[in-house]
Amino acid sequence: MTGSGQIDPWGATWARPVPTPTMPAPSPWEPHQPGVGWQLAPVAAWPPPNAPRNRKPLLITLAAGCAVIVVVAIVLVITLAVRGGSKADGSAGDAVKGYLEALARGDAEAALSHSNDLPASKEFLTDEILKKQIAQWPITNIRILNDDSTATGSIGFAMVHVVANFGDKVSDTNLEVKKEHGHWKLTTAAIKVTASPGAASGNAAAKTLTLFGKPIGDSTAYVFPGWTEVGSTNAYIAVTAKPLLLDQLSSVTGRWMDATFALSDAGRDAANAQLVAAMTNCQRSNLLAPPGCPIRLSPAGYVDGTAEWGTADVSEVKMENFDPYRLVLRFFGEVKVPIAVKTTSGGAKQGTVSKFLSGDADMAKTPPELTFR
Repeated sequence: MTGSGQIDPWGATWARPVPTPTMPAPSPWEPHQPGVGWQLAPVAAWPPPNAPRNRKPLLITLAAGCAVIVVVAIVLVITLAVRGGSKADGSAGDAVKGYLEALARGDAEAALSHSNDLPASKEFLTDEILKKQIAQWPITNIRILNDDSTATGSIGFAMVHVVANFGDKVSDTNLEVKKEHGHWKLTTAAIKVTASPGAASGNAAAKTLTLFGKPIGDSTAYVFPGWTEVGSTNAYIAVTAKPLLLDQLSSVTGRWMDATFALSDAGRDAANAQLVAAMTNCQRSNLLAPPGCPIRLSPAGYVDGTAEWGTADVSEVKMENFDPYRLVLRFFGEVKVPIAVKTTSGGAKQGTVSKFLSGDADMAKTPPELTFR
């Protein structure tokens, strides 16, 4: 043994044990002294390098991210499908066919839903009136002959060649259809009409026009294509009009009602009855010039107050020239009236008085008012 260590037989040197220092007792708390710094003990890394890692939170985060990506992808696909005119939205031809099928079954609201152009008035666009239309002219044999929306859908406009039967009338036209918010819609679903070009310029007959029994005057009205009941507020006027079919849907600015106004049978009978009434005034008097009578006998050689007028024959009077702008009927023709009268020589004479009559009948008044020329 030498020095302070021992020699191990294997040549190792063993160090003496180091005595454990004694920890001083804790001192009372003292305020922080200037110049004395606080030090933090080093923190071991977490998790330890060799500790097993928990991957569950990471997997949940990845799964949530994938779900978001999938939702975004679905929304994108739907958006592109809508913009591109997918089959789920139908074609322009489907929109036109759906519109006509709605009309054919009398569903006014469904028909109007095929256009975003809302009419200013729905007075004549009701189920009740639509069913009157199809009762007269059923809508059948609907055919889409051409639909270019598959080629032009990307520009938002298409033309559809459609044919349909309205009663015994065939409507064959091309309708413009446009895509709005991913759906094909007709430019308009109702026909905008006004009474007549002359209604605003003084055509008195045009101002009496009625649709389905209701007057429209100078205003505009909206109707579905098909049979249209036209008439007049004046019972003396007969009205006929060109059918309003699919070709009239091509304009959103409005159409003139292509109506014709003529004297009705009731109007002719009323005017003729007033002529007969005027001739009856002759029979009510014994004067040679009866008041209210359109004919008179010359007083030369006859005794006034002794005339006996008979029933007039007005069958030769024609009532044919009707002016719709002024609601005036012109008449003309020969009238024959039998008469018996005393002469100034003390005798009596019987015969027939003939006279050519002409004049106007004001058909705006009830009954018509006659003016003789």
